Amino acid sequence: MRLLKRYVLKKFLAVYALTLVSLISVFLLVDFFERVDEFLVKGSTLFDLFAYYFYKIPFILFFIAPQAVLLATVVTLAAFARNNEFTAMKACGIGVTGITIPIVLASFFIAIGVVACNEYVAPEANRKMNYIFNVKVRGRQPMGAVQRDKLWFRSSNGWLCNVNYYDPNKSLMKRVSLFIYGKDNRLERRVDAAAAIWNGREWEFTNGYTRDFGPDEVVNTQFFDRKIFPLPETPKDLNKAQKKPEEMSVSEMYRDIKATAIEGKDSSRMWVDLHHKFSYPFIGVVLALIGIPLSLRSNRSGGVLFSVGLSLGLGFAFSFIYAMGISLGHGGTFSPFLAAWGANIIFACIGFYLLLTLDSTKIIPI
Repeated sequence: MRLLKRYVLKKFLAVYALTLVSLISVFLLVDFFERVDEFLVKGSTLFDLFAYYFYKIPFILFFIAPQAVLLATVVTLAAFARNNEFTAMKACGIGVTGITIPIVLASFFIAIGVVACNEYVAPEANRKMNYIFNVKVRGRQPMGAVQRDKLWFRSSNGWLCNVNYYDPNKSLMKRVSLFIYGKDNRLERRVDAAAAIWNGREWEFTNGYTRDFGPDEVVNTQFFDRKIFPLPETPKDLNKAQKKPEEMSVSEMYRDIKATAIEGKDSSRMWVDLHHKFSYPFIGVVLALIGIPLSLRSNRSGGVLFSVGLSLGLGFAFSFIYAMGISLGHGGTFSPFLAAWGANIIFACIGFYLLLTLDSTKIIPI
């Protein structure tokens, strides 16, 4: 039994490796013909062209690896059926579920590997890929520019800060408002200034005034030409770039979500992107659970081509439903967890049911 499982696993991994390399190659080839003209027109070097596609591989791997599991599963099982190997295995008293468990386990570890790659390799590779294409080729400013207009943030000392315009080159904030709250969460003081500039050690606020609030009214107003307020954030803190989700690791996204929540902004869309990073690689496991029983059932009636067509059609349908869930999550219709994991959970349950009933003539195997 153990030897048979190793045989199935070896066959599946060989087909999966070939499938993965083929799909990535096709993707790179199509993208190359779409973008090579732009590289040539802009006078980019051959090294930049090679580096761009080299750094793009982890990005493609994230989306292709789960889909390759389905195709590899179908091809592997079709080869077994064509050579009557399943018949021989079942004649030895081995159930189909026992034969196909190595494929399911392999797809699970493939998903873990994709998650690890997306955490430690893909973010830096995606940043370099975007830098080459957007900065070196198109001549744009680096992606993820610092937010300048209508900046809101909650300081580490609890102050709520509003900046109408921020100039990162001069470390200058224009039209600044500070809202200082007391222990009972009541607004105690508001500071309004025409500008605030970093002098190397602290922020100097100019041409402004402060208002102290009592329980029901303003109790004191003072004007100033230049004054220091102990705002702990430095220009380095304000200069943090707004990165794309694919350029961030899970830990970076989580810190960004926490910072956004502290600022009082809605972070639901960011939570959807975070769950997406975890849930998408496990699509391969779900597709394997569904592809195994459907491939075997269709092989009995329609042959290999019918099996491949049915499984690929199912894969496209699942991807559509998954993408719809993510879109609804971004729109606020679904919760972040349901948006990213809902399709996986539903189709995984269907796959388990089909797999468990494959060897049984009963509707519900007991």
